Amino acid sequence: MAKRQRQPDLFSITAGDDDEYDYFQPKDSPAPRRVPAAAPTAPAKTSAAKPQPATPADGRAATQVKPGVKAISKYRIPFGTRSHDAARQIAEAAVEAWDREHGGNRMEIPVGVVAALALWPLKGPGGPLCAEFFLQLDAKDLAQALRECWAYWWTIRPDLVHRAAPLASWLDEGLSAHDLRCIKAVARAAITHGLFDLTGTDDPYMLADFDLMSWMITSMRSGGSRKWLGEYHTPPEICELMARQTVGDCSEVKPGYSFCDPAAGTGGMLRAVVQMLRERGIDPATCRWHLCDIDPIAAAGAAVNVLLWKLGPNSTVWCGDTLVQADTERLALEEKAQIFEYREELRWKAATVAAVRQAEELLAGATRKAA
Repeated sequence: MAKRQRQPDLFSITAGDDDEYDYFQPKDSPAPRRVPAAAPTAPAKTSAAKPQPATPADGRAATQVKPGVKAISKYRIPFGTRSHDAARQIAEAAVEAWDREHGGNRMEIPVGVVAALALWPLKGPGGPLCAEFFLQLDAKDLAQALRECWAYWWTIRPDLVHRAAPLASWLDEGLSAHDLRCIKAVARAAITHGLFDLTGTDDPYMLADFDLMSWMITSMRSGGSRKWLGEYHTPPEICELMARQTVGDCSEVKPGYSFCDPAAGTGGMLRAVVQMLRERGIDPATCRWHLCDIDPIAAAGAAVNVLLWKLGPNSTVWCGDTLVQADTERLALEEKAQIFEYREELRWKAATVAAVRQAEELLAGATRKAA
């Protein structure tokens, strides 16, 4: 983990009032080049009544649960269990369910299922009640709900969903009955072991008190795979100790302070720093965070964590080799600018289509009246 007090000129910004993310557009940005950040396919209607993620304007999500459900979900983490241990148990249960159903070696599927459930937009008092809702869905409606969750986050942070694409793109494939059964099994195992009790809170400190993505990825990978990748996720206790030695009393941390981890994995080291800042009354969203890892799955997990831990808009995630690409921050910001430009282009096209359709309806109505 590296820290820098002085900001490069890259962060000279001009923020617009209508879009809080416009200031990711560097003033000296190069000519736009298309990036493969296609918008999620518009979700198709399904037979079951599913909660619809809220629009970014109101920041809330609606949900429906079975009539008579009590205010507290029965799928809770045992009292006294640490968040780290709860996350590990949830990951182990999900991986065990995947293996029991003979899910195969596509680790991005079970990791992606748990990631989308953890990111479900409804947080707060009703968050844990999502457990009952998801458990009543059949496998096809569950897959559709996961698509809608990724689509919701794409409208808000398309750059991070682009980076998390390995965990979401499989939903656009033709899923077989076996695939759907495995997805359902993973979701049920994670939910019944307290996933929504862990991730349903709206308290940023509690959401960043664990690294669920790290446990999921390490549980799915064999020891040989981790050795070949050089991937060893640092235990949370060690991360916290190293963070305290590196950052100290946080007295130097001011708005705009930059933190960078060139071999971040899923972001465990920076998570410890985030918690230190919050313990001292410093909002991590006022700082700049840059995470990079050579492994696409780990980088995807880091992107999920940036959303879950609420690191704010001043955050970037890159996948690459920092020994080859020294300035990954600039690369990430340039890519981010292009992705947000692409999102705005799609919004403009959608608004144009809606306006044309409305005009056609008005013209047709006027024609009928005249006739």
